[in-house]
Amino acid sequence: MEVTSSIMRRNLAVGASILFLILAWLAGEPAALLVAVAAICICFGWKAGIASVIAMAPLAYAIIFHGTEVSGGGLLRLAILLAAAAGIWFLVQIFRTASFHERVHQSARQIIENLPGLGWSADPNGHIRFFNPAGLDFVGMTSDEMQKEMEADDYAWRHTIHPDDAERSAARFHHSIRTGEPLHDESRVRRHDGTYRWFRDIAIPARDETGRITGWFGTTVDIDDQKKAEESLRNRERELRLLVDTVPTMIFLMTPQALPYYFNKRFVDWAGIGPGDETRSDRGELDPHVELIHPDDRDDVAEAFAEAFAAGEPLLYKGRLRRKDGVFRWIDSRVEPLRDDNGDIIRWYGVNIDIDDEVRAQEALRLADERLARASRAASLSELSVSIAHELNSPLQAVVANANAYQRWLSADPPNYERAGLTADRIIRDANAAAEVVSRIRALFAQSGLDRTPIDLNRLIAEVCELVGDKLAASGVRLELALDRALPAVQADRVQIEQVVLNIVRNGIEAMENVPQPSRLLRVSSRRVDTSAVVEVQDQGPGISDAGRIFDAFYTTKQDGMGMGLSICRTIIEAHEGKITASSTPERGTSVEFTLPIKAASG
Repeated sequence: MEVTSSIMRRNLAVGASILFLILAWLAGEPAALLVAVAAICICFGWKAGIASVIAMAPLAYAIIFHGTEVSGGGLLRLAILLAAAAGIWFLVQIFRTASFHERVHQSARQIIENLPGLGWSADPNGHIRFFNPAGLDFVGMTSDEMQKEMEADDYAWRHTIHPDDAERSAARFHHSIRTGEPLHDESRVRRHDGTYRWFRDIAIPARDETGRITGWFGTTVDIDDQKKAEESLRNRERELRLLVDTVPTMIFLMTPQALPYYFNKRFVDWAGIGPGDETRSDRGELDPHVELIHPDDRDDVAEAFAEAFAAGEPLLYKGRLRRKDGVFRWIDSRVEPLRDDNGDIIRWYGVNIDIDDEVRAQEALRLADERLARASRAASLSELSVSIAHELNSPLQAVVANANAYQRWLSADPPNYERAGLTADRIIRDANAAAEVVSRIRALFAQSGLDRTPIDLNRLIAEVCELVGDKLAASGVRLELALDRALPAVQADRVQIEQVVLNIVRNGIEAMENVPQPSRLLRVSSRRVDTSAVVEVQDQGPGISDAGRIFDAFYTTKQDGMGMGLSICRTIIEAHEGKITASSTPERGTSVEFTLPIKAASG
């Protein structure tokens, strides 16, 4: 319909132009030509209008001077007619342009009113002509109020912009008006309640067929939530970067092709390298950073990386990396792949942990263990020697004492052969005991089997007490025996258990050397507790401050002691699957107790 209406108007204009041309010629009045000029200007545009004005000049001349001579009045009439035609062209052109702009703005107004954001339009000079209802509601103004402000100041809208953004936004707007470039701006706009929110302004110029700007149309979109989300994201990125740079480990990133491109600040400071850039394209395999790896480790590291990256599996390896001062240090490296939803590797994350101090400490510990092992072997030999000397001392002293007695009995007048014979038997017994001590200690430290036989613990205790009878008498110590007559026999090595009881009893006698004689009492008891036979020796000495340590090798409370007796006792009892303990109360004496399993008697 629009095309048909335009053609009809042009046809009518052509017809009217021809009609008035004929009338002008027949009437000899060129003024009728003005109607044709006006019709052509209105219907065919400014180019056709200029052509009609130019064409009218010879026609008017022909009509005015047809059959007459040229006169001054005719030329003035022709000049006035041409000026009138040019005036008609100029007025028609002005009204055509104004009408076009008005139609454009009127047609765009309906579109702007329905925009979801804040819409506006302006004339070619940037003077705001219209704000849509959404924009007016946001700033809290009516259309009339906005119109009054615009009449007073073409750029009154600037008061709705945040003071920090107003000058910049105005400068960009003026730049677009001056150059015709589209406007892109972000600023904070004040809402009717005084709250500022971020908006993005986008405006483009409308142009006619000649390229002239006929107006500006813009939309202002609320991006406050987006801005806050972006700021939050930037803060999180800053925090993450700060975390990555300050975490006490060296972090690096690699491309899916295993090319390193990022190193955190800790790594950069440690190795003295650049932080890297993922956009670089001049990197070779493993980059120049391969020089950081110790020459002796490069082949192993390259092989480990190749296998891990080919399989897409995590990588763990230890190697030496060069620090910025040129020193190679041991590093524990761990690399993990990051995959997308399809399972494809998009990058590799790696951490390097400096373990050089730990490696050196482990090496030092290993060397110290070796030295300790050598020292322990030497100490074991020394302990064995001291143990043998300690255990042989008792039977050898008995041999010497009995030999002296044997000599006295034979030198008596008359000689007492009976007592000499008994003493000789004791010498033989003590010598055999010394030999047994040597063999038992050797068997103990060689971890060979014990010579276990059924033993009556009560009888063994009585024999030991008889053996130390002279020492008891010389020390003024009273002996009290509390033996359980129903105590069953146990399976044990008689010589070793005898050494244990003898050692404990002798220690109890020696512990009471500085105790007043009436209080010197040594009590030896035996009893059964569940499946164990218990032997306890109690003295009335001054007690021991740290009773738990008396079984440690070389620990002693005696001035001339070696600290091996009770240590050997513990070894013997534990070899018999028993336990030995001690308890002490200051000024009330010490109690040493050991147990032997009764179930072994039936074995």
